Amino acid sequence: MVKWEARHHAVTFGVSCEACHLGSREHAESGGKVMPSFFPSSPHLSVESQQPPAPGRTLDNVNWACGRCHVGGRPEFAAGMSTWNSVEYSDAMRGGCYSRLKCIDCHSPHQALGARWTPKPEKDDAVCLKCHEQFQPAPKRLAHTHHPAGSEGARCLNCHMPRINEGLQDVVRTHMIYSPTRRDMIEANHPNACNLCHTDKPIDWTLGHLNEWYGKVYDEKKLVAGYRDRTKSVGLGWLESDNPAVRLVAVEAMTRNKDVKMLPRLLDALDDSYLLNRQFAYKGLQEMLNLRPGDFAGYRFYMTSEERRRPLADLREKVLRPAKPKTP
Repeated sequence: MVKWEARHHAVTFGVSCEACHLGSREHAESGGKVMPSFFPSSPHLSVESQQPPAPGRTLDNVNWACGRCHVGGRPEFAAGMSTWNSVEYSDAMRGGCYSRLKCIDCHSPHQALGARWTPKPEKDDAVCLKCHEQFQPAPKRLAHTHHPAGSEGARCLNCHMPRINEGLQDVVRTHMIYSPTRRDMIEANHPNACNLCHTDKPIDWTLGHLNEWYGKVYDEKKLVAGYRDRTKSVGLGWLESDNPAVRLVAVEAMTRNKDVKMLPRLLDALDDSYLLNRQFAYKGLQEMLNLRPGDFAGYRFYMTSEERRRPLADLREKVLRPAKPKTP
């Protein structure tokens, strides 16, 4: 029987110093003079590689520190990115920029993220512009984005890392950095960055701008298969999708955009067959209409289909009923 002395062999669990830095005993004993290796080392560890990994704070080692936890398989959209989060490293490796971009360029490893993303959009843009200097100054960026400086359509992340990832409480940004003109996403009628803002526009409106601005042409047969009615708004098409992940993104985008014209259809999302979609619709409509939980006529997103029938009928009557004109 082998006995392992805790002071020599014990490890820490969860997100601790050693979880990311590895091999930091010398760092602690030297009072910080010896820097962590960022790579595991042990006589019990064998590493097989065509090229031995370099120790230290290299791009690969820093990203692998995050990637050891933020990997895995998830349901995917047409372009291969996950439909829900916690596998950000897996998604990042499928997209662009990760030959030079480090996770810590955007995320502080020593500070909790919190309930909301707090950096200003200008700071997010600055991370991208460190490498993409061809879009400096602002007039050059305008020629690329075709949106006024400072607007939502001019922000790098809104086009290249759109909000299509199901998180715990919110739809968050995908970590697969990709072009909003991608054929697979558009031809499959999966969420595209343009219509996440312009949910009320039909797909031919989007295709026209992508052709005019970027010279993009798409497979007509795939478009016919992907879009049952190309005269209706893309947002409505997403709400009617057979893919629950597409429906969830649609509800989030439309409630965030406060698309009141689609209110009857958004209320229908409270009866979605997928429980999480009902939860996100419940939250989105609260924020969109400034409702409180008590305003939902007893509706709860976790009710059975039969249980939620009456509350939904009462809620539709309350929300959609025209306001009576005041008596003079």
